[in-house]
Amino acid sequence: MCAGVLAGVLLAGCSGGDGALPDAPEAGASEESGAPEGGGGLDFVLDPDRVPQDVPAAVELVRAVTADPEAYGPDYVAQEPAETDPAGWAVLDADCAWQREPLPDGVLASLTRYAELPAEDGAGPVRVSAVVTVHRDTRGAEWEMARSVEDALRCPDQQLRTDEWVTGLLSLGFSQGTLGNDYAEDFLTEAGEFHSDVLGGPHTFEWTRGRLGPVTFAVSARGAEGRTPQEISEAGTRAAGSMATRIQQVLEADEEDRA
Repeated sequence: MCAGVLAGVLLAGCSGGDGALPDAPEAGASEESGAPEGGGGLDFVLDPDRVPQDVPAAVELVRAVTADPEAYGPDYVAQEPAETDPAGWAVLDADCAWQREPLPDGVLASLTRYAELPAEDGAGPVRVSAVVTVHRDTRGAEWEMARSVEDALRCPDQQLRTDEWVTGLLSLGFSQGTLGNDYAEDFLTEAGEFHSDVLGGPHTFEWTRGRLGPVTFAVSARGAEGRTPQEISEAGTRAAGSMATRIQQVLEADEEDRA
């Protein structure tokens, strides 16, 4: 199963890769300029002076750019709790279960916001989450992207919460300018089947993660009975595109500063 999650582009195939992490992550941009290597439609040049250098500035950025409920569509509302403490983040442990842990030294802030499209007319709720993470440098963000690929290879079945899990995850990673990726320097997408003690299953599950300079952004969307894969894809695409635009507006260099 493949997910149509990147700017409305239907991906033709998914691949799990060979299971090996590189000695160093492949960078889509140089550490100094943030300018993407190679062609493509992304017109983004990182302004180093706009990158947060401390925790308060990073927290301000994640609060400004992480998707709110309206980013998914007009009928989405906040879940309870609506967001996490930006001093922690989710880590996939050795048993393939997601756990909250304090941020490592190389990460300044990470915020997750939760929203849902309430159940209506016989259709169950669509539950979504968005996370933005600010690393101290671009290399750290590149490693996060590389670890995300390794996580999917290591754990095609993952425990999201005590009563929610996904199975059969397939992943596809591609760089700027590949398969319609014109709004991130690196991009990953995953698709699988969502199961819940309350909502049953299997239902559609989609997850995406992108990177712009030292900032990563991700969206996950979980379906329910009566919801189509297209509904899930469209919600995730809208939110990911919204966050990419906001991050570019915060971090990109002015025209006169581009060289």
